[in-house]
Amino acid sequence: MDNLRGMIAGRGDGIDLDTPFRWVIQGVEQPEPFIRTLPLLLPSDAILYFEGGSIAPDVSAFYESHRARNAVAVVRDTIFPVPDIYHVAFSQDVVARLREFAASRSSQELFDHIKAYRGESLLFTFHDAFAGHLLISEHITESVVAEFCRSVSVSYQREPNVNKRDPEQLRRFLLALENPHKIRIAGGPWWRRLWRQWTRR
Repeated sequence: MDNLRGMIAGRGDGIDLDTPFRWVIQGVEQPEPFIRTLPLLLPSDAILYFEGGSIAPDVSAFYESHRARNAVAVVRDTIFPVPDIYHVAFSQDVVARLREFAASRSSQELFDHIKAYRGESLLFTFHDAFAGHLLISEHITESVVAEFCRSVSVSYQREPNVNKRDPEQLRRFLLALENPHKIRIAGGPWWRRLWRQWTRR
């Protein structure tokens, strides 16, 4: 709860998509093609950001062993519960190992959300990876995005970047967490369904 209160107060923020427009990609539903194609999308000095609530121990150990030395704060997608977070230096070796993990594990054992950045510019964000939309910053050129999409057999479109977090939504979410007896949403986990209902994410 204290962590959420801090986010409402404006603490815990970090870099987010910051270009006026973004590339929106739907239909990236399988981990292996996405991971295999990351070198088309990212520069060699990029950093991968992994966030998850059920990352497998050996995957976590791998992320730790490749921790980026020049990490910066990245806006977090998981509000509650507090997730495990890793900043990993991007490399062909990392891609190869991720592909091995993806061949034998569920995507939730790798991450729930994945992002990439270079310096203090977020390059992409994939909220609810393989179920949500992949959003790519215009720091990545259209020709690169088009090549990436051809490689994973999906299409893209350009949209205004309106991915700003509303503090009022966070306040309502905190109120619901503090008063769970007032929540009447079937299925679970209730807090995730409630958050998606309010944010449409």
